[in-house]
Amino acid sequence: MNPLLIAPLMDLAGKAFDKLFPDPEQAAKAKAEFAQQAAQMEQADVDSFRDFIVAYEGTGDNAHPFIKILRGSVRPVLTYFLAGTYVYGFANPSSIDKDAMEMLFQLNLLSLGFWFGERALRNLGLNLRGKSQKE
Repeated sequence: MNPLLIAPLMDLAGKAFDKLFPDPEQAAKAKAEFAQQAAQMEQADVDSFRDFIVAYEGTGDNAHPFIKILRGSVRPVLTYFLAGTYVYGFANPSSIDKDAMEMLFQLNLLSLGFWFGERALRNLGLNLRGKSQKE
């Protein structure tokens, strides 16, 4: 089921159940049953998509060792390249124009935010996962 359709469909079904069942208790029961069925259908879609991805890409344990190394090295190599290019542009201001340096700065913020953002937020006392994590 399309996630964009769930909320409008639930509202429409709620109004329909209110009209079909004059007893509010029966309408509430029908709404709860409908919501449960919608959640099961949505979970089936998620499971189907996950199965498709696993069948298409395979699981990590049966991948070739070269592929494992390649998958594991993409982000670090990209980070080293971005940081190195920015340091080179900072050390040689005439070699890279101002707009490219601004772009590199933003890309470095994104890259370093990926690597260290969660740790920084956790050290500030913010927990985005909603669970308490003890170290």
